[in-house]
Amino acid sequence: MSPIDPAQVDHPQETPLATAEVSFDQGRQAYNSLIERITPWLFEVGSWIFGGLIAFTLLIMASLITVGPVDLPIKIATVAFALVLPLNVTGLLLLRLVRDVKPVGFEEGIARAFQEAGLTPGAQQVPSLTALETVRKRGTRNVLNTALAILTLSSILTVVGLGAALWHMVWWIAVAFVAMVFICQTITQIVLFTSQPRLSKEEKAQRKRHHDEVLRQAKEQARQANRRK
Repeated sequence: MSPIDPAQVDHPQETPLATAEVSFDQGRQAYNSLIERITPWLFEVGSWIFGGLIAFTLLIMASLITVGPVDLPIKIATVAFALVLPLNVTGLLLLRLVRDVKPVGFEEGIARAFQEAGLTPGAQQVPSLTALETVRKRGTRNVLNTALAILTLSSILTVVGLGAALWHMVWWIAVAFVAMVFICQTITQIVLFTSQPRLSKEEKAQRKRHHDEVLRQAKEQARQANRRK
């Protein structure tokens, strides 16, 4: 019986992991391409949401200031909405700045200014138009991620503030409001999940086999690494 070459054993183990890495890179590229295509829509919807939250917060704040600090729920509501207002303004400002700056074409203007000064883009530490475009796209993604984080925190504080204001009226109204918020979130997730295209049995089985194979090979490589130690 001929001995088994270790290289022949290790090669099949590396194939599923390499395939998984390629699939991950392809998925990331597809995600980035999708985000780039729907970026104008995200900026439009985000600006509309932040603008609505600002108007709503100002309306509630005016009523709370009129009531005054009569009890703890009103104080909590006032603090929550006082914190929400700067967050909403910041989110709206970030979205509007990036959205309004893009049509101006600052990348082309900067590159043209360097060329008129006799500098070659890409040399002498002068960024090229491609590099400036890459920086702008990365900045756009960072702004979207930051705006999403601000919107999440703002939504939580808005629910807390509105719940506290309703608690000032009757406690069970606040409980019903918070419960309805969670119910609406659940309904939204269910609708989004059920609207996704269903996989066939063959596709499910193939994905499960691929996942199990990658997991098995990862465990095997971890055991081999421990043996070498």
